[in-house]
Amino acid sequence: MTDSRQWTGKTGGGSFGQKFLFGFLKKVRVSFLYPVLYLIIPFYLLFGRKGYKAMMSFFHEHLGKTRWQAFWATVKNHIIFGQVVLDKFALLAGNTSQFKVSVDNLDIFNQAIDLPSGFITVSAHIGNFEAAGLCLHQDKKELNGVVYGGETQAFSQHRAEAFQKSHLKLIPVSNDMSHLFAIKSAVENGEIVTLHGDRLWGSPKYFSCNFLGSEAHFPIGTFRLATQMEAPVFAVFIMKEKGLSYHGYVYRLNHLENEKSSVKKAEYIGRQYVEKLEETIRKYPEQWFNYYDFWAKS
Repeated sequence: MTDSRQWTGKTGGGSFGQKFLFGFLKKVRVSFLYPVLYLIIPFYLLFGRKGYKAMMSFFHEHLGKTRWQAFWATVKNHIIFGQVVLDKFALLAGNTSQFKVSVDNLDIFNQAIDLPSGFITVSAHIGNFEAAGLCLHQDKKELNGVVYGGETQAFSQHRAEAFQKSHLKLIPVSNDMSHLFAIKSAVENGEIVTLHGDRLWGSPKYFSCNFLGSEAHFPIGTFRLATQMEAPVFAVFIMKEKGLSYHGYVYRLNHLENEKSSVKKAEYIGRQYVEKLEETIRKYPEQWFNYYDFWAKS
């Protein structure tokens, strides 16, 4: 599998625009800027044809909507994505008190925090995972965020500063897969590693399973590391609700006992992750933010 099918995930706006947003949203309620999206989004729909077609296909072919329903769902998806991006800037700027959060199954996460062993949390490009620091705030373990390394200097700097205040370190994704070794080291040191499990990032190692009605590929590397280290794994999704409210979902993923094959053990965890991911997407269909043909095989 090549990277040609994938959306890079790089935050738009350029360095100057991002610096302006950080400064502005540090003091202003983020919803003040939401109406601006209704002026901007039509241009993304008109000129971002790749993303537009991918979302139309997602809603029509994988969620069974009519083309008219798929169109309006695509419009809503772009608007919510714009809101989530603005929320991210506000969160990274430190203006967190305006947000309301609630979390399902927070107790199982807190129980893992109290144990000496490290663990892995796996999310996806849905909702707003930057809000996890607000939802899952703790000061007992170092948190390592595996992130895309191609962001602008302004965005990377503010993200690093904001994460530093929350005892969170960054592990950039690398083409040579060296980030997998950094993940292993962090877990062995009793720390938390958090990453997305819905993009291959160029890795040739994956497992296939049915996802929203069609076969899809998911990276297996992280799940193999988890099985080799016998590390606990949690699926975590932070979803946007009405206004400035977020709802977090935490799920403990079980290991396969009495099995020698590391691949089968990894796939067992991975398929649980995919099941919870699909369940969440069906509940929040407009918050799927992979703007490329996710089901393409090449």
